[in-house]
Amino acid sequence: MPPPAALTETVAHRPRSRARFLAPLAAAAAVLLAVGLIVALRGSDTVHGHVVGAGTGAPAAGRSGTKPAATTSTAAPLAPVHVSLKWSDGSQFGVGIPIIADFSRKITDGRAFAAATTVTVNGAPARGAWYFEYSDPATGHVMEAHYRLQKYWPAHAKIHVDLPLQGKSAGAGLAFDDNLTLDISTGAAHIATVSDASHTLTLTSDGTVVGTYPVSLGAPSTRTRSGTKVIMEKGLSICMSGPGYSECGVKDTQRLTYDGEYLHAAPWNVYNITHGIDSSNGCTNLLPADAVTLYKILEIGDVVQYPDANGGRMQLGTGYGDWNVPWSQWVTGGAVSTH
Repeated sequence: MPPPAALTETVAHRPRSRARFLAPLAAAAAVLLAVGLIVALRGSDTVHGHVVGAGTGAPAAGRSGTKPAATTSTAAPLAPVHVSLKWSDGSQFGVGIPIIADFSRKITDGRAFAAATTVTVNGAPARGAWYFEYSDPATGHVMEAHYRLQKYWPAHAKIHVDLPLQGKSAGAGLAFDDNLTLDISTGAAHIATVSDASHTLTLTSDGTVVGTYPVSLGAPSTRTRSGTKVIMEKGLSICMSGPGYSECGVKDTQRLTYDGEYLHAAPWNVYNITHGIDSSNGCTNLLPADAVTLYKILEIGDVVQYPDANGGRMQLGTGYGDWNVPWSQWVTGGAVSTH
């Protein structure tokens, strides 16, 4: 360290006789002053509240040989996962409806999501579970989760869903970025059972048989899936097309699968409907008047069971096929762990 400027100040202009007398005193004073300045400079490590060596900066200037201070690393920001719920507050559904959550990213851990979930039915805690599956990126969502009970929802019930997710882990490097709630209700317990043996659809409402209606199911080359299906959407009149056909103005349609199984009116197929002949392209063909009746009664979320249809088994991703997954498998969480 160079001596402070005060120590280099010349005293040559003073008389020599006094200079000899004062020289020892000046030297002593210089030593004391130098020591004081060194002490003051060493004490400057804590000037202005900046503590060197606490991982907050470099060593103070002038301290040769001091090891560089440790620096703290800043964790990479967590990638946000946005969750949206499919249904709107105040909507009414059938007892087979799943609660559906869509995710903006694939999550790798569903434990925090499941633990944060609170669902009540008429104010009482529900004992349900989430099941995760991958979905089509073209929809804008790459993963979805369905929530259901072991059995169907109670009829005429109020359902409240609370998802305080914001900041909770969705897996390594991922965190949910929103909180959600949902309030929906169920109507009557409508259960339709379609028998291929008798070529009929029998509808019960809250356990009481409402009616039985003739049907035509899929032809041998275009079979109807067996298992439990749920009405996904309703349309008064739509266009349908497939191998060898294209029809518009198909009325009173109620969708059962993503790939085009419906309950619908089939005025062109009356003979086969009334004579027990399976001849549809996989749909459940109904007489026009019966299709109108069922369209008025049934709602999204109502259950349509096919115990003996002539096609393959209904799967979860084919539609709202949740009820075809055994409960013992459902509670595992599916694509990600929930325990």
